[in-house]
Amino acid sequence: MKMRSHTIFSAFVLALVFVSVAGGSYAGDKPLNTIAHGESCGGVFFTLGDSKYSGVLNYNDTYTVNFDTSALGSDKEVELARLYVYWVWSQKENVGVFPSMDVSDGREVLRSVATYTDTKGFVGRYDYFSGVYVYNCNITKTGYSVTVKNVDANGSTFCVQGIGLLVIYECQDPGGQDCHHIEYWVNEGCDMIYAEYGITPEMATSKAYFDGDVDRKAVNKAYLITVAPSGGYVSGGETAHNRLYFNEESGWLSKLPFLNQLLRLLFGYGGGVWSDVYIASDIAQIGVDQRDVTDYLKETNNFAAVQDNHDYMMLTNAVLVLEKLGECVGE
Repeated sequence: MKMRSHTIFSAFVLALVFVSVAGGSYAGDKPLNTIAHGESCGGVFFTLGDSKYSGVLNYNDTYTVNFDTSALGSDKEVELARLYVYWVWSQKENVGVFPSMDVSDGREVLRSVATYTDTKGFVGRYDYFSGVYVYNCNITKTGYSVTVKNVDANGSTFCVQGIGLLVIYECQDPGGQDCHHIEYWVNEGCDMIYAEYGITPEMATSKAYFDGDVDRKAVNKAYLITVAPSGGYVSGGETAHNRLYFNEESGWLSKLPFLNQLLRLLFGYGGGVWSDVYIASDIAQIGVDQRDVTDYLKETNNFAAVQDNHDYMMLTNAVLVLEKLGECVGE
């Protein structure tokens, strides 16, 4: 019993050969790409497993992350499993290079289907490459492990901040637990943002667009998942070093949250604004946020934006999920 209206954009096919140019800047100049948009009777989850910062990986060094996939019981079928290796400080003899790595799940060496990179964009020390290597994977439901190995015998090194696993699943039993009629957008990329060196917070704002029309009356719940490697300055007790917006431009209204809320209640105008949503630690240096955005959903062309304010981060993932009213039924 399936209900499946699943569309993988042509951009997803292009991503098989797409390599984002390393050049960039600390400004939000690389909006994330929508690589998948569809509907399903199922659900979505994202996990970092037991990721931690690897430190420098030299030739033949390995790094392993284990994922708990027990939520995928016998009644769930994996529709899309996307693996993200977040890497930084890739260099050889103090010159930025692309890392050479093998990524294996113990059964096979995975083939990268997309590469996204960025740099700070000006001449200076430590202008090393940072980015994301993306893989499709066949996960197992009894647990899943991934190992990264530096395979460059010529001496380049890199660090891994962690590995993310995004799963979209479809339910065989529409009445099962954690099964909903969902519509989803999967956006990915790599946009390095940092409000320093002449870059203002307004410039250091990266966006992700979820194009298409939405029947708000048919939506029971909407939630947004965003991932920001290096994001999380607030773990040291500081405030207002990063902001998340949903359907709200990073203008003057965003700095007046009470007025924003009042306008939204009275006129249906205004989006959501939240400060310091990314909290990282020395062990897990990746900020992840999952947030209910139901009240801020628009009828068309929804978008999210992440702003840096002297935190420093890379925006790499933005996933919008709508859980719709009514029972999940098969085709």
